[in-house]
Amino acid sequence: MTPEAAAEQVRAAWGLGEAPVPNALHLIESNGVRVFSLPSDCLDIDAFSTIKCGTPYVFLNTRKTGERGRFDIAHELGHLVLHCEHRIPHGRDSEGEANDFASAFLMPRAGIVAQRLRNASIDRILSAKRKWGVSAMALTYRLRKLDLLSEWRYNQTVKELARRGYRRAEPDSSMVRESSQLLVKVFGALRKPLNMTFSELANELNIYPDELNEYVFGLAPIGIESGGEPSAPARPKLRLVSGV
Repeated sequence: MTPEAAAEQVRAAWGLGEAPVPNALHLIESNGVRVFSLPSDCLDIDAFSTIKCGTPYVFLNTRKTGERGRFDIAHELGHLVLHCEHRIPHGRDSEGEANDFASAFLMPRAGIVAQRLRNASIDRILSAKRKWGVSAMALTYRLRKLDLLSEWRYNQTVKELARRGYRRAEPDSSMVRESSQLLVKVFGALRKPLNMTFSELANELNIYPDELNEYVFGLAPIGIESGGEPSAPARPKLRLVSGV
């Protein structure tokens, strides 16, 4: 199955029609994917996904713009759909397939065609990208993929967008990064009925509060309580045993 066809099937199964995805993070969480943030020492990558004991997990670099965060979510969903436990992804081919899935998932063919974006100007692209919640470069690539931009016009558009700073960022973006509903509910359930603090929760997991905070950074509005340095988590006690 092609990435385009796979994206169309997922959209149909999730009842998305041809409209923009309202909230990509909430959408994958509601369909069983567990989402966490990449810690600060792993920010040289955009995102990562895996399946553990039948449960899919996605780890996101939450320091990126909202538009690029949405694409990363769709990209990792593409890996989970196309490259499951029985097909380990590797190399440029798998990354290209995941990118094509993400592009088709966030910008469905019929929905984009209906926007009348053939030979769209820069201003038209910048306006339309807000509707679809994607980066200007991602939308431009999708228009070329759907033959709505000629090769020459595509190259000229990319050059102009790069000149305006859109290759690595979204200069005019007002989009807020999507957050996790599930994590907020989990922390709320632990705090209210059980009266468990964030530090106590970290201790139960045998990790430092700072470490737990890294895994939910940018996904849930959770902070470390004041009141001094966090206590060290309970670690297994090890002792050196000399050989006989």
